[in-house]
Amino acid sequence: MIDEERIDKVVDLVSENVEIKIHEFVTGEREFSGYLLGEDFKLLTEDEKQTMLFIHMVLFFCLSAKEDSTFDPDRFQELEDNNWKFFNEQGRSWEEKTEKIFKNYPEEDLLAFVEDMLNDDEISSLSQELIFITAKSYIDTKTT
Repeated sequence: MIDEERIDKVVDLVSENVEIKIHEFVTGEREFSGYLLGEDFKLLTEDEKQTMLFIHMVLFFCLSAKEDSTFDPDRFQELEDNNWKFFNEQGRSWEEKTEKIFKNYPEEDLLAFVEDMLNDDEISSLSQELIFITAKSYIDTKTT
């Protein structure tokens, strides 16, 4: 499990070297970074896209230390579909849905980081859900 201290260190590292870290992320995660730049995210504002990219860069650098943390696009798609289904079955409000997702989640601190980053009035509720499920699916792909 990746703890809050590790996440904070990676946030600082990414924040201090954004351009270098973007290059490392895109190079290290070609397929996934291509997905983030694709059609599924065209409705996000520029600020929302920047937030999404930052979140996923932090996740990438937190998870890249794991030995078997390769990205499998087919596994990602399967997990993302399952996450959307579960998310949509958990209630009506953001709080009801995320509460169920957090329950017994092995990478709770990583998911809490994502949720904290999305608690911004500038991020629409639809974008919030899209980024959250994408991030959770990415974490799941790299850790399960």
